[in-house]
Amino acid sequence: MKLKHNKKRNTAFVYEILINEMSKASMHSLQERRDTALKILKTYFSKNCLLREELEIYRSFEGLEDVEEPTLEKIILEARGHAASLDKEEVYRQQSKVINLINKTLGPESWDGFVKDYKKLATVNQTVFTKSNPKKQVFVEQKLIKLLIEKKQKSEPFPTINKLALKTFLEKFNQQYSETLNENQKSLLGKYVTSYKDDGLELKAYLYQEIDRLKESLEVFTQEDAGMSPKLQLVLEKINDYQNRNVDKKLITEVIKIQSLVGELQNGD
Repeated sequence: MKLKHNKKRNTAFVYEILINEMSKASMHSLQERRDTALKILKTYFSKNCLLREELEIYRSFEGLEDVEEPTLEKIILEARGHAASLDKEEVYRQQSKVINLINKTLGPESWDGFVKDYKKLATVNQTVFTKSNPKKQVFVEQKLIKLLIEKKQKSEPFPTINKLALKTFLEKFNQQYSETLNENQKSLLGKYVTSYKDDGLELKAYLYQEIDRLKESLEVFTQEDAGMSPKLQLVLEKINDYQNRNVDKKLITEVIKIQSLVGELQNGD
């Protein structure tokens, strides 16, 4: 049973489109476009914003692969209650503003971007935010439960660290790594540690700029050293796939290793 779904009125989908645009712009050194996407994100999806509150309802359906069905049903019920408490007219107005900004500043082609969990986001929207007759509602709820319990590769979320823990970590971090990590690596790790402040927006913006820099450096080395070219080409293939990867500890670790590799190549090691 298929229900209609307007992806532009799906707050989580709109958020992911903006993240995609910011990431692509960073990777291709399009600073103005990157800043435009980041500004929209910070204006409409920061803490205490209405669309952020609705986004959190979508996020309550993440990481539920091992949760039992009765619990999932309770979560769906709570999500519906939370969604019903939001000012629907104001949500609609805020969505309209974001849609217009995307169309005017980033272009209508932005909506064609790939969103990894689109099917789940659409089903959450239909289950939680869309009213339909009881029969359709039950079918779509069962569809969502089936999607949620499917085994998927898990990614680590951004760290949540209080101010004291953050200060202690940074002190130990500087003591342990000040001599072994280069400035680019320390900048990346620093942004990763503090990414909880803005939901990782600054981290993602910096990360994709850094990935683009590493990619350009490796391409130069492949042209200069024929013997190293096949091995470096494998690294480049991995980098080209980063745009489709979740930003988690594993990805950050890989980028740090590539930063070391590029640093060694630049130093002739």
